[in-house]
Amino acid sequence: MAFLDHNGESEFPMNKGQVFEAMCMAIPTIKGMKIENADKLQGRIMVKAGVSLSSWGENIPIQLIEIGENKTKVQITSSPKTGIMFGGAFDMGKNRKNIEDILSATSSILQQQIEQQSNSQGQLPDYQPQKPQTYQKNTAMTTQSTQQQKKKSSWGKKILIGAGILVAIGVIANLGKDKNPDASTSTNESTSGSGSAESNKPKQWTEIFTLKGNGIKKSANFHLTGGKARMKYTYKTDMGLFSVYVVPEGEDIMKEGGIPEIMIEKSESSETYITKDAGNYYLSVNSSGGDWSIVVEEEQ
Repeated sequence: MAFLDHNGESEFPMNKGQVFEAMCMAIPTIKGMKIENADKLQGRIMVKAGVSLSSWGENIPIQLIEIGENKTKVQITSSPKTGIMFGGAFDMGKNRKNIEDILSATSSILQQQIEQQSNSQGQLPDYQPQKPQTYQKNTAMTTQSTQQQKKKSSWGKKILIGAGILVAIGVIANLGKDKNPDASTSTNESTSGSGSAESNKPKQWTEIFTLKGNGIKKSANFHLTGGKARMKYTYKTDMGLFSVYVVPEGEDIMKEGGIPEIMIEKSESSETYITKDAGNYYLSVNSSGGDWSIVVEEEQ
């Protein structure tokens, strides 16, 4: 038997986009699993597994991290939907098997794509996104465009000649004006100076919310403006799991699942940036032991 959450990771010699596409193809082929949501830009996939003889179901967040050119790390956590309460303390090895199945199915699809690529004389695998239609050339439009360019070229020459005459007239007119530009220059600098002083004022990190504790906790709501934000955290333990979710107000992490912003297994003091839309949120913290503290900050 295994205790609660299981973590696993693997590295693939492919770029993040290829691994993401392969994983989205592989997961639906695994019995009982479905993709709840997927964000290709952030490299996050949320998977849910259904009820079985050995489990009440699992939430499986996946994070893809590009660690080098054509090298991607995949981090997977499989957690029982019921948590420690209601029989979730032991999973009969189901969580570990979930991770192994996902990694194995993804690896198999990537291998097939590599073989197809080598057998098709360098063509891209089928799972790669197709080029937009805007890249295709239209020969009829090209011929018509060439004729239009010739007409435009003739008009362009006439416009340039006219513009040159206007510039010459403007220069002659300015010669008759007051040649002392100091007054107007100083006025412009004075006017723009006050505005630039405010716009160049450096932004500072401002504390928005703080939470401390031990074990599992759910915080009060706090507001984010949608700007640059981060979490500074400290976790102290000899051994244990520490995960933090930033959850929109009104959502239940136990019912709807989510991807943790922080997930570590040993003592650490660090920070992580978070990207959230403007709105109210709360922290859902899961710790199997040890003291922790979290500070949410925004750049203002």
